[in-house]
Amino acid sequence: MKKRRGIYPLIILLIAVIMGIFFFVFNKPQLSQKEQACINSGGTITTSLCCGNTNDFPNLCTIGACGCAPNDSHNIKICDCGNKCFNGTECAVNLYP
Repeated sequence: MKKRRGIYPLIILLIAVIMGIFFFVFNKPQLSQKEQACINSGGTITTSLCCGNTNDFPNLCTIGACGCAPNDSHNIKICDCGNKCFNGTECAVNLYP
């Protein structure tokens, strides 16, 4: 009987470890549509100071979204496309290099 008592804590510990593994494997945060579009088109999600009224993932192929003074700006998520620009849907050729 003494040996059986020692096995119950081990079983409970094993169940807890298995539940923890399932939690971390299957509880991944869902990406927004624009985050997924950025990644799918070869971009990297990062942050940048942009104008105060600008939302996450603005069209960076046009001039203005992130051209305000620091005092008039806030950090938002953007898609860094390297030598291309994110047009709000995908990484595209930058017409304003």
